[in-house]
Amino acid sequence: MMTHEEKMKLIIDGKYPLAAKYDPEWMFENKMGGQCLWLAESLTRIMDLKPGMRVLDMGCGKALTSIFLAKEFGVTVFANDLWISPSDNWQRICEAGVQDLVFPIYGEAHALPYANDFFDAIISINSFQMYGTADNYLIDYMAHLLRLEGQFGIAVWGPDAEFAGKVPADMEADWWPDFFYFHSLDWWKWHFEKTKLFTVEAGDDLDGDGVRVTRQWAKIMDKYDPTHNNETMRWNRLVARRNHYQADDFRK
Repeated sequence: MMTHEEKMKLIIDGKYPLAAKYDPEWMFENKMGGQCLWLAESLTRIMDLKPGMRVLDMGCGKALTSIFLAKEFGVTVFANDLWISPSDNWQRICEAGVQDLVFPIYGEAHALPYANDFFDAIISINSFQMYGTADNYLIDYMAHLLRLEGQFGIAVWGPDAEFAGKVPADMEADWWPDFFYFHSLDWWKWHFEKTKLFTVEAGDDLDGDGVRVTRQWAKIMDKYDPTHNNETMRWNRLVARRNHYQADDFRK
């Protein structure tokens, strides 16, 4: 098991220089799942974020990614989460000095309190798999919030390819039943494009870094087990552009 000091050194990764500017103790103390700032930095490399844009940070957790987006890109962020108190997130937002750019919102994924065509971009870091996998989810609950030509970016953990009916034997003991919401990059591409409301513009395994990031964060979390120590599971990123399709006219 690694010492705390060793973990702090691993959290500062030269491949993610924007994330490296932030206090590793702050990132570790507020961790939820993966290293969200690495993921956010990788995802934003393939997005077109500009100052003044309105961005939905969907499933923002403790608002670290929202703070990061505001500081690094000057965007206005609506930090939406169901599990974390908006008051707790507001305290972190104020401590980070971005209270004029980040607004904490309590919102359930199937009853989001936003106007149609309100957002210039939607981002979801390690959360979309928890609520967004239903065939009708994008069409009925989220696509209409994003303006035409707006970008939808996700960073999600999953297998290199969909399992053919059974989890690989070397992973089965560490695979929880609800892990089946983790999908491959190809599955996510299909999930967005089948709606005819999105065109996938880019997607890969963090530019080849998805397996290494998985293993490195597992070490930091003291979870370096067969589920993480393999070539099957990795982090992926995907960006899709919102387009018009007549089926969405009557859903607004």
